[in-house]
Amino acid sequence: MKFSTALVIVGMLIISLYLLIEVGYYSYSVNVDLNPEDTPYLIIPNIGVNQSINNQSVDHGIYFEPKSFKPTKGTTILFGHRTLHGSPFLKLDQLKPGDKIYVEWPGIGNVTYSMSNSTIVDASYQMPVEQGNKLFLITCYPLGSDAQRLIIEAGYENITPLNQATEPVQNPQSPMGAMLIGVLFAGGLILGRFYPVSEDRIWIFMATIALTLLLVFAYFYPVPTDSLESTLSQLNSFVKF
Repeated sequence: MKFSTALVIVGMLIISLYLLIEVGYYSYSVNVDLNPEDTPYLIIPNIGVNQSINNQSVDHGIYFEPKSFKPTKGTTILFGHRTLHGSPFLKLDQLKPGDKIYVEWPGIGNVTYSMSNSTIVDASYQMPVEQGNKLFLITCYPLGSDAQRLIIEAGYENITPLNQATEPVQNPQSPMGAMLIGVLFAGGLILGRFYPVSEDRIWIFMATIALTLLLVFAYFYPVPTDSLESTLSQLNSFVKF
């Protein structure tokens, strides 16, 4: 195997690891939405957010800080990624004062908040959880970096009963995990077919199959990827990939 081919395979591996993070997220998201009546949701119409809230990890989407309180019971704090893991808070910096934010929480109701202000703080900042009946949304800042945090503050407005859906709604993200696996597989096959070093094409095909199987495994058995994402972020900064 030529050195250039080895570099190509390393590049494929790095790309597949990024895809692994996303595949695991989409798989988890689909499983959560199988029981929507038991799952709280965050809805922000102005930036297109309509996603479940979990109590396991920010890797699974929008994460409820367990030291904070449920809506209407005190200060509610939610975390989310701006990149990877479905990027639920990608456009969080576009919110403006007065924009409505809704939290649908089983057993409580549909709680309406109004965005009041935004703040940028250091990553080490610890958010106080005793700030009254407010909602805080927290994500990384700037985009693609975890050096700081963007905090959106919203005040409580009102609460209404939850509308119980009569039929389950198809999760629009459900095909995304399989699509990402298909993109990697198809891309690898095309690369192998037209790779200029003909004697090394077999290595490209073998790497494609191995990495595709890795993603398939991650789809059916998703696991938290905190350490993987941290490693990739450090690698990114080192090699500027």
